[in-house]
Amino acid sequence: MRYPMPLVEALEGYIDEDVLPFHMPGHKMGRGFTKAFRDHIVEMDVTEIPGVDDLHAPQGPILEAERLASRAFGAMRSFFLVNGSTSGIYTMLMGACKPGDKVIVPRNCHKSVWGAMVLGDIRPVYIQPEYDYENHLVTQITPASVEAALSLHPDVVGMILTHPNYYGMCSDIGEIARILHEQDKILMVDEAHGAHFYFSSKMPPSSAEAGADIWVQSAHKTLPAFTQSAYLHVGSKRIEISRIIEIMRIVQSSSPSYMLMASLDYARAYMENEGAKGIDDLLDRLLLVKGRLKALGLKFLDQNIWDGVKYLDPSRLVIDTASMGMTGYEAEGRLRRLGIQVEMSDLYRLILICSVSDDEYMLNSLGDALTVMYNERDKKGHTIGEFPISFNIPEQILSPREAFYSIIEKVPLSQSEGRVCAGMIGAYPPGIPKFCPGERIDGQGIAEISSIKSQGGNLFGLDNGDDTIPVVKDLKL
Repeated sequence: MRYPMPLVEALEGYIDEDVLPFHMPGHKMGRGFTKAFRDHIVEMDVTEIPGVDDLHAPQGPILEAERLASRAFGAMRSFFLVNGSTSGIYTMLMGACKPGDKVIVPRNCHKSVWGAMVLGDIRPVYIQPEYDYENHLVTQITPASVEAALSLHPDVVGMILTHPNYYGMCSDIGEIARILHEQDKILMVDEAHGAHFYFSSKMPPSSAEAGADIWVQSAHKTLPAFTQSAYLHVGSKRIEISRIIEIMRIVQSSSPSYMLMASLDYARAYMENEGAKGIDDLLDRLLLVKGRLKALGLKFLDQNIWDGVKYLDPSRLVIDTASMGMTGYEAEGRLRRLGIQVEMSDLYRLILICSVSDDEYMLNSLGDALTVMYNERDKKGHTIGEFPISFNIPEQILSPREAFYSIIEKVPLSQSEGRVCAGMIGAYPPGIPKFCPGERIDGQGIAEISSIKSQGGNLFGLDNGDDTIPVVKDLKL
């Protein structure tokens, strides 16, 4: 009897489909690696033997590779991460803050930020990003919202900023840095989707160029690197390096993968050697694809027309599917049948991650598939649902850590009004939490996310996909 390998078989099935990947990781099924690197990568899966150094006490090639990364990305000091940007977010927040400290937190931050607040007992001062009601799209935060938060909470340590968001939208990071630094506050940046910014003047300004104090990049999202590989960069003396190192030793594996570290070294060298030309070539190919889409009548994000948005990542392709009379979910399924897999879809659009590993064949094939999908659409179309969005931030009753470590029970969402949320609950779209740990659940918010679900949106934070959510037991307001 041969025992099955369901995950291996699923991955082999995906490979056999020969799908073109417009999703992470940025090496695009190995296209971004040289043959020599691919041929030897499995043999690079070693441990801390003499000659290959130790991530947690680097003195040799790892230390030199990190030094080269700091030069390449414009940092004072850089570190390799093998537990993804999540471990970098934990390190960044816990390294800048002490238990009980307050930080400005936009509601469109990655969920790892809430994990860091639980672990470090950090208190959030929430601000809302702007919202495009016509297109049902969360955009970015404004410098004015940061100034307002600072005036109300002058005791904050600083803020964390997402730059860019999943749609490639960037706020005015330079102005936000200036506002914070004028009051000697720290700017921490989740630059997970922007590791490529520093290598081309055609990209939005990077965190380094904007003067961030500390930032994290997911190398695997847009560079030729393996999933779970990331960089942590320190840019100013406001950050205590020794504390950063100690926290990384806590939140990262004690058995770091040399394959991941090797890919970080490879990605840095690749971008230094070929990144500028690679980005130029990618943008030229994307320009041709966008020209084909425009000729068809398809819409996509290509202008800075939103409040809070100063720049757009021109390598991120976000296609409006509502203009074709179909949801993003439907369009994703149709493209998959045509041999294209996107990164993500929502009710109104498709999000495609493009990288320097996308060659001419891939971009031409994408244009062909989109043309076929458009021509095969139901020309009568159908109305995509709309729903009311409220951006009132719920009342904070407990800190995220207090809520997380309370006695928790599960209750139906419909019966949760007045309870204190113990997790993150929301809908996608718009893709930001409606209720965060420690917040009072209100009827308006329940109605809002239930309405989104009824029209095809997805709820996150529910237990096992059902309609129960975690709340603090024996605490009802």
